[in-house]
Amino acid sequence: MMRREEPVARQVSTTRRAAIIPAARPGPLALIWWWRYEIGLALCVPIAAVWAMGTLGWYWVVLAVALLALLVGAVPVVRAGVWGRIRCVFTAHRIRSGCVEALVVNRRGRVPHVLWTAATPFGERAWLWCRTGTTVSDLEGATEVLAVCCLAQIVRVTAHPRYPALALVEVVREEKVWADGTGRYGRRESPLVAGRH
Repeated sequence: MMRREEPVARQVSTTRRAAIIPAARPGPLALIWWWRYEIGLALCVPIAAVWAMGTLGWYWVVLAVALLALLVGAVPVVRAGVWGRIRCVFTAHRIRSGCVEALVVNRRGRVPHVLWTAATPFGERAWLWCRTGTTVSDLEGATEVLAVCCLAQIVRVTAHPRYPALALVEVVREEKVWADGTGRYGRRESPLVAGRH
């Protein structure tokens, strides 16, 4: 009986919080930080292409792009690195969206900062800085929503042993790799749990 009442109580609490605290729109600096990879690609690729065509000629630029595409397609380590970085960018956006949907916001409606996201064998690992008014326990209560937003099997949140505002969010896409702890980034080797900084 308690199991059915607990989600209802959490939903009522979330509904009350949503009525009082709407999610705020991010400021211009936050938007630039959130979309830094996309902005960098949109600005740097055309500028580099124009410069290279003017300096080297179109033939060498086309050859370099073809060789780069061949390298990414043919070498598994490079392909995994590129795909891992793409997943990290996607995961950072989805964590922010999940925090908005789960109302992990402070009284001004601001979500925690996603400081960095790294690819791991089991999925991704993100470091979040909780703003004043949000806690790691708020993130722990939103793991189901974050898992759905990130298209993951599970999401695990761990508090830093020294800095209470720093949280490690592990987005697990390959549960077998994560659960056995034998991988390089396995569950037993989580840097925040082990106390490494």
